[in-house]
Amino acid sequence: MAILCKSYKLLFIMTPRTACSAIGQVLINELGGHFFPEKDIFDVNGNRIVRHKHCTLNDLITNNLISETELASLFVFAGVRNPFDSLASLYIKKRTKYKALPSDPNSWVHKQPGYLDDLIFCQNHSFDEWIYKKYSIPIFKKLLGKGRKSLFEPYTYRTNAIIRFENLQDDFQTALMRFEIEREILIPRFNITPKKKNYRDYYSKKSQKLIEYVFQRDLERFGYTF
Repeated sequence: MAILCKSYKLLFIMTPRTACSAIGQVLINELGGHFFPEKDIFDVNGNRIVRHKHCTLNDLITNNLISETELASLFVFAGVRNPFDSLASLYIKKRTKYKALPSDPNSWVHKQPGYLDDLIFCQNHSFDEWIYKKYSIPIFKKLLGKGRKSLFEPYTYRTNAIIRFENLQDDFQTALMRFEIEREILIPRFNITPKKKNYRDYYSKKSQKLIEYVFQRDLERFGYTF
């Protein structure tokens, strides 16, 4: 989903693991925002085509939930986070917070292709093993410069501003000042993944180098390093 604040013509795209839930609650409580769309959207065959949470701007456009004319009047922003930190957080979330979800037949993990298998893999394998499973690339593809991915491009597509997880409050306040909202609106601590050590401690030298290659575009675009 996204958060739409109609009175401010503001659209917040919710990038996973960037404190998007906390920002979303602030936009709803303080600026009259609402979830957009309000629930999952399915096609005539029952396939989910727009997720209730973490949909992208392209999802909204291609499924006629927002027009180009409407988009032109909106200020669009989204969050980013150091990819090394984001991936460590995802692994821990799958090992802890999501651990009980496979036993719930109504859980969203059963509706997202491949997610359940990956979640179960995390329960029984190390962080490095999970990283290699998801992102390892044959050497010939590396030699051709192939196999690179992005955690953020689908969410930062056509955005007007970026909120960095590492500079969350200041970036959020700067974005609001564009709308002459000068009062401080604090982002609460919300939906936090319990991580007991620094993200760097999860990586071996090999997994560090692999992520540096795979997510090179994100690292360079947003100035992140290990």
